Amino acid sequence: MDSIPKFFKESIMNLYRGAILFYNKKGTTLASSASFYALITVVPFALLMVRGIGYFLGNLDKTQKYIFLIGSQFFPDVAPQLMTRLQVLIKGPLFAGTNFTVLNFFFLAVSTITFLNSIWMGIFFITDDKSILSLWRILKGFVIIGMTLLMLGLIFILPPIIIYIIKFLQSNILTHFFYDNFEFLRPMMNFFLKVNLKKSYWLNSNILHITILIFYFTVLYRWLFLWKIQLHEAFVAAIAFSLSVFLGKSIFWVYIYYVRTSLMRNYGDLYTTVMGVIWLFYLMCFFFYGACVCHIYKERRELGLGK
Repeated sequence: MDSIPKFFKESIMNLYRGAILFYNKKGTTLASSASFYALITVVPFALLMVRGIGYFLGNLDKTQKYIFLIGSQFFPDVAPQLMTRLQVLIKGPLFAGTNFTVLNFFFLAVSTITFLNSIWMGIFFITDDKSILSLWRILKGFVIIGMTLLMLGLIFILPPIIIYIIKFLQSNILTHFFYDNFEFLRPMMNFFLKVNLKKSYWLNSNILHITILIFYFTVLYRWLFLWKIQLHEAFVAAIAFSLSVFLGKSIFWVYIYYVRTSLMRNYGDLYTTVMGVIWLFYLMCFFFYGACVCHIYKERRELGLGK
């Protein structure tokens, strides 16, 4: 039991050390660079995700609507038009009649690699590890794209699968047979039998999506650091990133509340785009902060302080 308080204490200290490292490594400059590449690759990346998932689901229109619905969770409510404009922007090439082929998937992926390369460069400046910049990073970029497609696929298919399993357990005659004849199974079976699918907060909120995203960023941070950190260490960084995003959304709303008039006066109809770019910069700051936390864990492990 003593290991749990020790884990939390060490996690908090490493989150603080990560913030210091982020400041010393000029994390905001790295975030600015990555934000620029994100802006110029956002359309091919969105097309890649929609075409990749839509190829397996067979419904591009439904896929693109759901992906942008998920993406909107990362943006403050004060700038919903930004995601709408991006959605309209990709509809032209998305429904232009081009079939999904390995070749157009490859070209979209290569465009996306440009953004991922800025991520690798950011990790390099944080860690000073030259092995990160090896040519293998290009192939690793394709793996990251595959991981992203898998993550989005899970977000699509898990909720209906879970609902189907629960419905099956609640209505199947075998469930009642096991419940009546095997007393040791009743506590577990009671959990499933009492689930109200229409009122279940876990199934009808974003909790399931957030859980998958945290798992995704845990694996992503480990992959970016070449598996030189432990799973629980990458998990702390993923939690730091996720909490920063959702707490930052609230703080950003307060910020925009006070500067909205000024932005509208200076930028007119483009003010929502300006807000979106600012928020994208903050997202990249949160991401590189998580990377700094990972590097702290990696350094302390190498010094024998994190075992």
